[in-house]
Amino acid sequence: MFRAVIGMMTLAAIVMVPMSIVVFAHPDAANGMPFWAFILMAIGLVTLVRGYALFVDWIAPPGAEDPFDWYR
Repeated sequence: MFRAVIGMMTLAAIVMVPMSIVVFAHPDAANGMPFWAFILMAIGLVTLVRGYALFVDWIAPPGAEDPFDWYR
């Protein structure tokens, strides 16, 4: 049911990578936040997304139909 939220987290992780490059080039753009914090947030979001997807697939009963399959 949260696949739409998970999709937005994936998009946020993709956006974090160029943002970290911008912050590396212009440190004042992030108001004192280091550039590597954005990389860590991207890694954390991707880990959360993959972990959630694996957990949902693990707890699903065998042969169950996913009503939210269009979000995959």
